[in-house]
Order: sequence, then structure tokens, then C-alpha cells
Amino acid sequence: MADLLLGGIAINEVLVDPNGAINYDTDGNGVANATDEFVELVNTSAAAIDISGVQLWDAGIGNYFTFPPGTILQPGAHAMVITGISAGGSLPTGAPDDLFFSAGRGSPVINNGGDNIIVYDPSNDEYIAVTFNGDPLDDPTLGVGGYSGFSGSATQQGAGENFGFDTDGQSLQRAPDGSSIIISDTPTPGTSNVCFVDGTLFDTPDGPRPIEALRPGSLVATLNNGPQAVRWIYFCTWDAETIRLTPKLAPVMITRGALGADVPNRNLRVSQQHRMLVRGAIAQRMFGCTEVLIAARHLLALPGIHLDHTPTAPVTYYHIMLDRHEVLLAEGAPAESLYLGAQTLESLPADALQEIEMLMKCPIAQLHHEAVQQPARPFAEGRRAQTLVRRHGRNRKPLLVAASTCHPAPPPKPRDIATGKTAGNRPLPPKPVSVYPAPKEGPQGP
Repeated sequence: MADLLLGGIAINEVLVDPNGAINYDTDGNGVANATDEFVELVNTSAAAIDISGVQLWDAGIGNYFTFPPGTILQPGAHAMVITGISAGGSLPTGAPDDLFFSAGRGSPVINNGGDNIIVYDPSNDEYIAVTFNGDPLDDPTLGVGGYSGFSGSATQQGAGENFGFDTDGQSLQRAPDGSSIIISDTPTPGTSNVCFVDGTLFDTPDGPRPIEALRPGSLVATLNNGPQAVRWIYFCTWDAETIRLTPKLAPVMITRGALGADVPNRNLRVSQQHRMLVRGAIAQRMFGCTEVLIAARHLLALPGIHLDHTPTAPVTYYHIMLDRHEVLLAEGAPAESLYLGAQTLESLPADALQEIEMLMKCPIAQLHHEAVQQPARPFAEGRRAQTLVRRHGRNRKPLLVAASTCHPAPPPKPRDIATGKTAGNRPLPPKPVSVYPAPKEGPQGP
């Protein structure tokens, strides 16, 4: 459990050394400078918290930033403070409730060799602290060193946390937000840290990892088959204006806890057609199995799930393909890997299809006409999907009940390509229509 200030504020992420062996340009001016370092707080509570007057302290500098009056941090939102903005740079952008500030300094604050990050609340005379890179925990109330002027009566909340050792150009960050798990990975300032959207954290054997850090060969956790290797990743980026003008490109925002108890464990954005797992008695009654996959767009009628029509920054969508269609854990929520169905194949450009053809050792024409992958779960589609969601909403049932209360879902019924029917003599659903125009970027192969 993270040490908390004001009943919910935790130190969430620290970029110690932005311009070492690996560079990270926080202010986006094209150069990774020492002042690109940052400290990010997160509100882990279910209520908005006023952080006006809360201070950041450093042993060598003292109080180097104070949050201005009227600074309200919404539940699940982040407040990031970059040490300084260089010429040509600007503050990062994030989710609508995320806040970004500059300490206005021309030189770095954080000691790369080891330091303490102190966050102090004068209104309650309390503080929290984290250390990293082997630095011992400071007692700022003694007023020595750079802590001159710090309250001698302040009370520490929690015992202080050790964030471990950083890697140059990577940040020390909680995964997920507010947890006690600390990883060193690609910085995610303001990211509520499709297709999946960049910044999405996936469960792996080595702990949660952001999607942009995955590569072909990386292992990801699956719901049923243990760790599995990523075979192929494809990504495309759309600018915010294009998304505003093209509603079908807008991502679906699934807020924390919208699917079940703390599921997802952070806000999750996926494409409208991306399928999420639904588990429970309603699925059992309707489909004869407790678990089905349903497109995120069908979930929009439920509380806590909505379209992000007006993103403030470009959105990068990722496809992750494994040897089989699998259920992955994205921000703790079960969601599908890339399924090579007709809709997916029609949404990808020729160069991406050629790469899949090479990896799958199957001609493109055959991919279009044969099921080269079996679905990990039955698909809930059309009116039945809408009915499933409507029943959950009407009965106020979570979309995900505990797996221990459900029986495993049976395998999907085999389909006869020639007749277009399942073993139960049900015709195949109509061929879906692609919702994606040609993407702007290309595949990321082995």
C-alpha cells in the first residue's frame, strides 16, 4: 500500500535522469535535458482532493514547488511537476483531469545518484517520502541541509518508501497507479497508466509493462494459458482533430472499477471494436457459457464507460498478436489479443497483411476465408450483445464476477466454412464492416 497524504495522494512516478544512456524528452522540445526530470502525484481515492499549498521538497534545494490555490485533483487523476521547460518545449498533456506544472527552474533538482522526494502538506503538517538509488530516508523535520525552514513538528505519513534503482531515461513508477509495485520503465507523465491505447499496462511474468515497451518475443500473461510470447505488434497514430471529426475512431474510456471490483484497476482506453470479457450468470443463461467476449462499443450504456470524443493529444492504437487468440490482462481487465477475423484483416493495410502472411505462413486470400485462429471465447454480437449489456444494467450486476463462482467457458462451436453454419446449425453472423481508415504508421515486426 502506498504512503498517502490527505487521505489519497501518493507519489506515483519519478523521472530521475532523463538524459543518460537512454533519453526522454518530457517537454517535447526535441532534446532530452536535465530539467526534463519530473515528479508525479496521483489521487488514489474516490473523491476529489484539494492539493492547494502542497509542497515539493528536496534535500539540496529545499521547497522548490508549491501547488497554486484552487488545485483540485480528481479521483484517479495525476498532478505532474516538471523541473523546467526548455526553449521550444511545453507541458505534456494527459487525460482531461490530469494537471501539469513547471517548477520554472533552469537546472535539475533531483540527484541522479540517490535522493529523497518529500511531499509536504502545511495545512495538516504532514508529509510523505520516497527514496531511490540507495539513498537513506531523510528526516526533514531536523531542518538540516536543504530542509532549512521545514516544519519541525511535521508528522510523517507511512514509513517512507524505497522506489529502488532507476535506469537512465526511464522512470520509477507504480504499476498500477497507487500500488506498492514499483517498476523502472518508459516514462508515462499524465498517462492513466486498441487495439489498445499507448500507456496501457499489461500483466507479464515480470510485472505490469506498458504496451509500447512490448516487442515481438516479449512474454505477456494470458488468462488460461500462462505466459505467451508476442508474435507481432502493429500500431497507428491519429491526431486529436481527426478523432474529433471521425467519431468511429474515438476510443472507449472504461473508467477504473467500471467492469467489476477494481476492474480495470486504472482507466483503460480501447478501440470501439475491441472485445472485453464478460463473465457471469447472465452470459450463462443467454449463451450457455459463463464467459463471452463483447465489443467495447456495446458497453457504452453502462455507468463509467463512455466515448472519448475530444482527446487532448494524438492517440496511438496497438494490435498485439499471439500464436493463438488469447485473453490478456490490460490494466487488470480481461481483454482479447488480436483476432484474425475478417474485420481485422480489412482494417489493416497491405504491408501489415503481408507481414502477417509471412508470420502465419498462410496466404492472405486464405486468411480472408478461413478461421486460422479459434476464438478464445464465444463472441457476443449484435442484438444479443445489446441485450446482455441491458440486462446487466437493469439488474445492476457487474460485468465480471469472480472466476471462482463460474464454470470455465466451453470451447466455441466449430464452423463449417462451406455452409457458413456452426455445429448448432446457426448461420454465421454478417460480415462486419471495417471502421478504420488507412493508418498513418506501420508494423513493428521482429
